[in-house]
Amino acid sequence: QEFMATVEAVARENGAVLQALPPSGCAVFPAEDACAPIWFEMAGSRPHLSFALRGTADVTGDAQWQGSHWALELHTPAGSVPVALQMAGEHNVRNALAAAASALAAGAPLTAIRQGLEAFRAVKGRSELKRDAQGRSLIDDSYNANPDSVRAAIDLLAALPGESWLILGDMGEVGNDGPAFHREVGAYAAERGIAQLWTAGTAARDAAAAFGPKARAFDDTAALIAALNEQPDAAQTLVKGSRFMKMESVVSALQQQRTGDPHAA
Repeated sequence: QEFMATVEAVARENGAVLQALPPSGCAVFPAEDACAPIWFEMAGSRPHLSFALRGTADVTGDAQWQGSHWALELHTPAGSVPVALQMAGEHNVRNALAAAASALAAGAPLTAIRQGLEAFRAVKGRSELKRDAQGRSLIDDSYNANPDSVRAAIDLLAALPGESWLILGDMGEVGNDGPAFHREVGAYAAERGIAQLWTAGTAARDAAAAFGPKARAFDDTAALIAALNEQPDAAQTLVKGSRFMKMESVVSALQQQRTGDPHAA
């Protein structure tokens, strides 16, 4: 899973698509990202639209969480419009800004952009919120993981009431900085008040070590699931990891534990 030596190398590889645009093509990228200067450079003289939740950009937004959705005031070069976003997590507000900027670049009117954003629902494994009859939340964010998305997931989990657990698998494609990135997210989870961190995989052991004594590290998902079956889970649990870790198996095990249904998924 480690194909690039540095995060900058990954950014330049991603930015190569900008250089493939025709001169009239529009480059869209996040102004808040530390790699934004690289993408500005790679876009050259082509038109561009940047987006940011905080800071200066072409497309921005003011968002307030309402308990079940985000109330977003979307600001664009074409005007401003209120949007009700039916998905959890501040990072998904940024995703909505990215979608809005891309749609504007493609010539979509603001009314259509609003309708599209309000119609969107979370897809499987991407900040998918599941609540049971006891009011416990299970957030299935198992599809993939990188340092930024893990921090966003921790923010989402920390904002929920009650004791919270993070179940984290290895992050892949982080290059030679992998150990440092895992330590950073482990320390961040502790800083945000996450009650317990359970990890699966060799790399994620660094996250557990940085989290402290309330962490448990397992070699793989099978060992983690076996331990989960011996202990009730928390009021709020979030599952995340890179695709190759197949953390959806942990989500299924937790759902089965909560419902008693061996076919829960």
